[in-house]
Amino acid sequence: MEINAKELTKNLHGKVDRDESPTVEAQEDLEAEKKDSMEDVQENRAMYTEPPFLPSEKRRVYFGPETPVLAPLTTQGNLPFRRLCGELGAQATYSEMALSMPLISGQKGEWALMKAHESETLPPKFQSKGTVVQGYDNSKDFKFGAQIAANKPWLALKTAQVLSDLCPHLRVIDLNCGCPIDLVFRTGAGSALLDAQPKLEKILRGMNAVSGEVPITAKIRLGTRDNRPTALKLAQRLVHGGLQAHESGEGPPGIAALTLHGRSRQQRYQRSADWGYIAECASLIKRLNAERDELTDTSREPDARSLAAAGHVYFLGNGDCYSHADYYTNIQESKVDSVMIGRGALIKPWIFEEIEANQYLDKSATERLAYVEKFAKYGLEAWGSDEMGVGLTRRFLLEWLSFAHRYVPVGILERLPPNIQDRPPAWKGRNELETLLGSDNYKDWIKISEMFLGPAHKDFKFAPKHKSHSYEIEAEG
Repeated sequence: MEINAKELTKNLHGKVDRDESPTVEAQEDLEAEKKDSMEDVQENRAMYTEPPFLPSEKRRVYFGPETPVLAPLTTQGNLPFRRLCGELGAQATYSEMALSMPLISGQKGEWALMKAHESETLPPKFQSKGTVVQGYDNSKDFKFGAQIAANKPWLALKTAQVLSDLCPHLRVIDLNCGCPIDLVFRTGAGSALLDAQPKLEKILRGMNAVSGEVPITAKIRLGTRDNRPTALKLAQRLVHGGLQAHESGEGPPGIAALTLHGRSRQQRYQRSADWGYIAECASLIKRLNAERDELTDTSREPDARSLAAAGHVYFLGNGDCYSHADYYTNIQESKVDSVMIGRGALIKPWIFEEIEANQYLDKSATERLAYVEKFAKYGLEAWGSDEMGVGLTRRFLLEWLSFAHRYVPVGILERLPPNIQDRPPAWKGRNELETLLGSDNYKDWIKISEMFLGPAHKDFKFAPKHKSHSYEIEAEG
């Protein structure tokens, strides 16, 4: 009975009789247990991963009147051109639209679009002229953002995760929901997402969950068809969240900014952008931001952790901005936070200088030719000075000149402000160089490129990727 009592006490209470010393086997068992316990601790430490950033924990961004934005431009939005625009005053730039599948497949051509110049890793100008969200630190901000296109949630999520892991100097990751070209639309990406609003909301919420500290933004159009705009309803959903999301407690998708191009997918780049409708959307988003501030200590108040940029969503307008007059008129009348500039910058990159100076700048032909020289220099630095590098530089220079030749000098205009949709008649410049820069003949563009890149092959021909005769860009986000 005494033995059984001792064993029972040992098993139940872990006690050992004072007269009974532990055996060698017992000591070895204890040491083995300690070793196993330490190994478990080390294994758990190795398996630990940081929880994903919530939208409220992401890096803050800022858009204001002093931060004009260069739009993401397919083909034309290359590194040398962005570098040139940055020198002339562009405060935010975007990569060319990159397709998600080639990115996550590791294709070099697509990853080359993510390369930024060191000047694009600097903070944008900040003068507090617009709404500044709580916690914004300009010293930690960048100029360069990436734009992607995806047709499936898992593709967008994986791409956002990879970009945030491998590209540390991204200002934002922007989802393209406006590309009108058939090749993208038929796959369900680009402007096709405008007709799949629940899917788009789900994609943006998922991208926010995996993008680390990099904020998520979106660029949309009025809708897919003429005279049937859906952007107002979509903007409310992307800022406030859909009904199903609120019922399930998910809240808003958490985007930091939304950009609206004032044309439909069917319209592409024809006719003028509808800044009246952009103003309606701006008013809606301003009201939603104000309503969110008023919903304090109520059951309807959204979870602060799901709100990016302290709950303030920046709203940008895009379309037909061709001068400082257009820029400030759109900000003052349409009440957008800033304006994204596409073709206006392609035709005259110094539009950013005009915005900063708030006046027209009558650039001479010599000054404009100096910009061409800079582009050629930056192209050779980016792509190399060998035969392939010179060929790439010439090709992208000619793509840019296919837009730049449309510029009519301010000094010979009959009226101001100029309209980007105008089709000017044939005109003669104030000197031969100005006339040459305004030529619509591709052979003259080649002649200009030969000034800085040497003679082209005798059989060399060039046809721009965009439809030059209709003043379109094939694929701008």
